[in-house]
Amino acid sequence: MTLSCIIVVACGGSEIDRSVLDLKSAEATAHSQPSARSALFAADASHSAQIERLGPVEGVVRAMRGNALYLAAGIDIVQGKQDIRATLSAAEPNPSQTSLRRTLAGGDVSTDGRFGFTFGWIEKTTASGGSLLTTYGTYVSTWAREDDDPFRVTAYYTRVSLTPHIPTRDGFPLLLGGSGAGGVPHPGSLEKQKRSLLQTDVEFAAYSVAHGFSPAFPAYAADLVMPFGRNFFFLLGKQEVTDFYAGGTPDEVLDWTPLFAGSSESGDLGFTVGKAVDSITNPDGSVDRLYSKYLTLWARQADGAWRFIADGGASSPSPGQ
Repeated sequence: MTLSCIIVVACGGSEIDRSVLDLKSAEATAHSQPSARSALFAADASHSAQIERLGPVEGVVRAMRGNALYLAAGIDIVQGKQDIRATLSAAEPNPSQTSLRRTLAGGDVSTDGRFGFTFGWIEKTTASGGSLLTTYGTYVSTWAREDDDPFRVTAYYTRVSLTPHIPTRDGFPLLLGGSGAGGVPHPGSLEKQKRSLLQTDVEFAAYSVAHGFSPAFPAYAADLVMPFGRNFFFLLGKQEVTDFYAGGTPDEVLDWTPLFAGSSESGDLGFTVGKAVDSITNPDGSVDRLYSKYLTLWARQADGAWRFIADGGASSPSPGQ
């Protein structure tokens, strides 16, 4: 969903009973959110250290869950730790000649401390022909854990840039030291949260098709939004969001299909991952189609609605390639 581009409660009482239990659990664990945020940032730091120590293949996959998702330019969405390892190995045939260094920029954690996201910058140095080539980029990770188990990566997005990152925006809530996304807990089963996220993303896509992406993005945006790709952008307020996504025309239709979702029982933060197609009708009637994939981060609002707080995409091959 970018410009560039289920199970009901099976046992243990009724849905109402489960919601009551979840609410009590969320209230009981809310006080631990600062420590959960510290644990999340420590997990990200550990992942960065693993990447430096083990290299750009094994270091990246070491912290992932078995069913993790991987998003990078020029490939389809990759699911599963083994397939991600194979994809990274194909992209880095000589991993010993490449080093990756990451710098954490920010993130947030759910009220129950079981879901979170982190983001930051990458500096990649590759030895080639006796010289060193340095490139830059971004990463966004989503994380999950059970109770007090370690956080593990559930989705990993990365893009490459030839230039260092642009400056951040002082005081932006998602950066380190910021107040966070401001998600409001709406407790429920994990599967219920996922269904809600997927349904919201489907409605978001339908709004984009019906009305254009320029009005759709502000309509589904929170009051703070961080678009990302080769860089991060930091927007505050509906007007800045509206200005950022302006420029759509009736000749361009941005549509997407959410395929995966993640959250926690507290229901205040979550993500969706899916495939997108940007269709542009030319004056001669021909249509150009640009295919991509996306990762969107969401925060629950006081009225129970999900609104996106970050969104980024990367190119994908055309179907059949």
